[in-house]
Amino acid sequence: MKIIQNFFVSVKAGFKQIWQDFASWAEENQRKALLTVLGLLIGVTLFSATMVVAVAHIRQSEYVELIHPTIKSNKIKSFDYGSEDQEIKSANAISVMFAPPYGQELNHVLNTLNGEKKEELNRTFYYYPLVYDTQNLAQKYKVNPSKVTFIFFEKGVEKNRFEVSELTNYDEEFIPELNRLPMWNIKDLDD
Repeated sequence: MKIIQNFFVSVKAGFKQIWQDFASWAEENQRKALLTVLGLLIGVTLFSATMVVAVAHIRQSEYVELIHPTIKSNKIKSFDYGSEDQEIKSANAISVMFAPPYGQELNHVLNTLNGEKKEELNRTFYYYPLVYDTQNLAQKYKVNPSKVTFIFFEKGVEKNRFEVSELTNYDEEFIPELNRLPMWNIKDLDD
């Protein structure tokens, strides 16, 4: 225990000495010190900005590499990473599938939309993969991040939804529910 305390005391003394040396150098060379500190701040700011942009590009490339190849149906469109919420808000009417990028339920949906029944579907919809920030997305759109949920939005406001796991007879109900999704006023009349 004494060794660890001695180590921390020597580290603390080292930092104090470095700070004192820097302070005395800065007093003697005020212009250089100011330029050095300014340069360090600019460097850190540029590095931080670069990392933020890099993360967005990495996530977009992950979308393209990992998620887009799983979509073989021409009835499903994908969002560009980061534009999903804006596209939902700005569209007059849009149907969106919220789903994790894996799982038996998603595979069942994709197989149906790639199979013979895809011709019965009368619309296309967007796929919002729940990969990043799933807890916030789950709260924002009130979806379960582990289930496949279809939501119809009109001018950014949710009008109708259904969750695939709630269908009692998937083979008979899935395509009719997708086709009925934008007819939100019919659901309101039933209630």
